[in-house]
Amino acid sequence: MIIEVALALSVLFNVFMGWYMYKLLRNMLEITDAFDDMRSKLIEFATHLKAINSVESFYGDPTITALVKHMKTLASDIEDYTKMIVFYEDEIEEDPDESTEEN
Repeated sequence: MIIEVALALSVLFNVFMGWYMYKLLRNMLEITDAFDDMRSKLIEFATHLKAINSVESFYGDPTITALVKHMKTLASDIEDYTKMIVFYEDEIEEDPDESTEEN
């Protein structure tokens, strides 16, 4: 009798832990997807900011130059965080403008 009760409790516990792990992994995947969306929007913003900085009328403007430097720092921090959180390395796409242009 005791063995059957222990077995039933063990099965219930294992089912609960399986369900809990499933929920945690789904939550982590949703967080990763949201992070990827934020990362792509920030890369788009950085590209736009670099384009504005290269316009002749704004070139050398201290405010825009500071924004570009701040964006590079932010992009570096995001890349460091990406390396910690991303599960699938093959899904990461490098920004082609990032490696060719360093201001």
